[in-house]
Amino acid sequence: MSEKLAYNLSENSITVFWDGKPYTVRNDNANFAQLRRALLEARYDDVGELLDIKSAVEDFVEGSVEVKNEVVYYNGHRLHGVVVDKLLDMLRAGMKDSTPLTNYISRLLDNPSSNSVEELYTFLGYRSLPITPEGKVLGYKGVQKDFWSSTGNADTIVLQGETNERHQILNEVGATVEVQRRCVDDNKDRHCSHGLHIGSYDYADGWAGSDGRLLLVEFDPQDAVSVPTDCSFQKLRVSKYTVVADLTDSRVELNKIVYQPNKPIYGSNSDEDESDDYESDDYDYDYEDDYDNEVTDEDISRLELRNYIENKLDEGIQPSLNLIASLKVCRDEGWRCKDVAVIVQDLGFTLNESDDVALSAWTVS
Repeated sequence: MSEKLAYNLSENSITVFWDGKPYTVRNDNANFAQLRRALLEARYDDVGELLDIKSAVEDFVEGSVEVKNEVVYYNGHRLHGVVVDKLLDMLRAGMKDSTPLTNYISRLLDNPSSNSVEELYTFLGYRSLPITPEGKVLGYKGVQKDFWSSTGNADTIVLQGETNERHQILNEVGATVEVQRRCVDDNKDRHCSHGLHIGSYDYADGWAGSDGRLLLVEFDPQDAVSVPTDCSFQKLRVSKYTVVADLTDSRVELNKIVYQPNKPIYGSNSDEDESDDYESDDYDYDYEDDYDNEVTDEDISRLELRNYIENKLDEGIQPSLNLIASLKVCRDEGWRCKDVAVIVQDLGFTLNESDDVALSAWTVS
């Protein structure tokens, strides 16, 4: 297809008319930056591949992950948002083994709390954290220079891990730390509260400070409890994690989609870690090359709004603009019904207009 395409390009989404059908790609999609670049450079022959999500998934995934009419399912359960986008990230990175993804999805859906699953979508949407072949997620943690946690809580029941008289927990490399899940605050609106905390690189690095230690930790998605709404969703509370490595000397963020045990961690020790052999690994991926727009608080709010709407639609409910505008995220952003109307369309949803009712009663599908 060499003729010029009809498309609408905005900061948050791209809509392209391809073969007479509109396709919308949002800015949290793995293909967003590549598609934007292809359109701006008039490389229209590349657009079809970037739009054909169904084909990319079918060419790769086997077993429990299935695609029907461009909708991704796992064991019959419809997936959306960050889960699907993470799959696309891995495909674009050249991953040839579906095991890490299917293991990740299995663990995520084994989380006993639906709220925890949805909040984990938002956290992973802020930063594309690496996963392991077993489907666990890697994050970061800042502790004191002697490896003890910065704070302690006498009311927390520690099931695994060494504690001291101040109820702080030891975070030496290789240690597994676990507390009773009920000792982890599941209220995302309580910002400073009890529980085991893991963060993005920036958050943990700031927490460690110049005198503390920056650690790489691994957690199971089923052990995620809540994602506090402060700090731009850069931290989460879990009930269990394992300390994988000490990154204090390098202070370099891991840039792998899939982390492979028994291989050097990028930038963790010496120049040998950045050998040509490792950099050519099939799982290598540089986010800065494909997506160089800084994530803002508004981007995260839109992601949270998108997750909410998709969940309602999965339940067979078409939420009204009034219902959406009443959400805390909309109130915090100062979004009224007319603002929400613009945003939901920008996110790729359909606004069901009616001349017979007020704008606030219009529904989203």
